[in-house]
Amino acid sequence: MKKKIIMCIIASAMICGTFASCGKDESSDSKSDTKTTTAATTTVAETTETETTAAETTEDVTTTTEAAETTTAANNNDNDAAQEHLTDASAILNKLNDIDCIGGGVVDTDPADTKEEGTISYEKVTDSRFSTVDDVKKYITDSICGSLLDRYSVLYQGNAPFFKDYDGTLYFNKLARGCGFSFINEPVITDVTDESFTITVKFDNFGGDSELVVKAVKDNGLWKASSFTVDGGAENAR
Repeated sequence: MKKKIIMCIIASAMICGTFASCGKDESSDSKSDTKTTTAATTTVAETTETETTAAETTEDVTTTTEAAETTTAANNNDNDAAQEHLTDASAILNKLNDIDCIGGGVVDTDPADTKEEGTISYEKVTDSRFSTVDDVKKYITDSICGSLLDRYSVLYQGNAPFFKDYDGTLYFNKLARGCGFSFINEPVITDVTDESFTITVKFDNFGGDSELVVKAVKDNGLWKASSFTVDGGAENAR
């Protein structure tokens, strides 16, 4: 009887040991599986994050490249438009210089044939460009417009115009005045639109270098100077 009891105890102990061993292995395997799953999940997350970062970086690079290409294209278009106006700019500057010189007394006259009006002495005009005051007015208005007309309209109108008709003959108040623009470099064209652009050019301003900025506009289909500044000063003043 004692032997049977002892054998039962031993058998029970062996069975319990087996169950304990099985429980321990399952727990270990579960932990291992959990660690493996967590590691795999972390790897996937890191991979996804890396791919997202790479995609964002690619998008940023693409956006930057597109912006750079757009800027370059815009600059090229501006340069092309500016180049197209170089001939127009040269013609505008030459006309402006010519008109300023007329105001400064650069007109062919006959000093032997004069007319006196108060303190003003007028000489007969022999310049082939002008025969009447209307010729002078047309010459000016065909070349400039805008506020520049206020500056140079004294050539043909007002209380003491530079040009006057006497009995069908044109005379000119020939006084030497500082005038003209002796340009010393090529003009630079900026701010180009369909109806206007800006000309910047250096000139010899009685021995010193000055910067002339001219606003050019399209007037009745023609490009004309409408205003200017010298060294950032007042409009149309020298």
